[in-house]
Amino acid sequence: MIYYFIFSIFATILATSCGALLGNFVSKLNKTFRAFLQNFSVGAIIGLLFLEIIIEAFENFKNVFTEQSWIGILICVAVIVVTGLLFFLLHEALHKFGHHHHHDENDSKACLDHAHTIEILESKHHTKTLNAIIFLVAIFIHNIPEGISLGASFITDSSVPTIGITLAVVLFIHNLFIGYSMFTSFKEANKSFKYSFLMTILSSAPAFLFSLLGYFISYASVDLTLLNGIIFAISSGSLLYVIIVELLPQVFYEYKNKYSFLFVLLGLAVSALIIFLG
Repeated sequence: MIYYFIFSIFATILATSCGALLGNFVSKLNKTFRAFLQNFSVGAIIGLLFLEIIIEAFENFKNVFTEQSWIGILICVAVIVVTGLLFFLLHEALHKFGHHHHHDENDSKACLDHAHTIEILESKHHTKTLNAIIFLVAIFIHNIPEGISLGASFITDSSVPTIGITLAVVLFIHNLFIGYSMFTSFKEANKSFKYSFLMTILSSAPAFLFSLLGYFISYASVDLTLLNGIIFAISSGSLLYVIIVELLPQVFYEYKNKYSFLFVLLGLAVSALIIFLG
């Protein structure tokens, strides 16, 4: 449990705090370094999802339905699909709300992690308070699946939760950049340091709180294979949403670099080595 508390705070609250402080002292990061941070974390998350988390989900369901494993596989797939669909619908609802319920040129573009942020802060149709609320909702939705996955990754019979620690380190890199981008967005909107820092820290709350939920549900059900399978399947569906809808578009659009593929591949290789050697 001590590993979970230390690394969950490290990957969420501490990561965004460091990102905000970085944004306060460094106005612009080198483009190649920005691309490396973002794309490396994407590759590492993909590796953890397909080489560990999603496999754990299928294994748990197959262990429940030992005589008819195909039933367990179908149920697992259904949970993953439903979870991803729910997050996608939330994303689309926020997308329409952030675009003021009418079509604009941004509707035809890839909806990136901070696309709503830019639109909302530049909007002339909302008060500053409503802008902040919509902005936080956008980041909250992004952080919920990450939090669930982080908490579930600490389910292990080993004394050292290697997968949980690995995912925490990867999410630290990812959320460091999220915190940096969020803080600088508020500063560019002429917000004070205290306001920008507070909003950045507040945005990390869902990741930490939902990691608590994922961890304690899983911890309480350590002998219940079916429930563990459901938790891992929900985690898998959540990460699939984050990767496909948010992270991969960033790789190909917002943080595109001639070395992007190599950065993603490096992150994938590092996560694979940690998984198979851990």
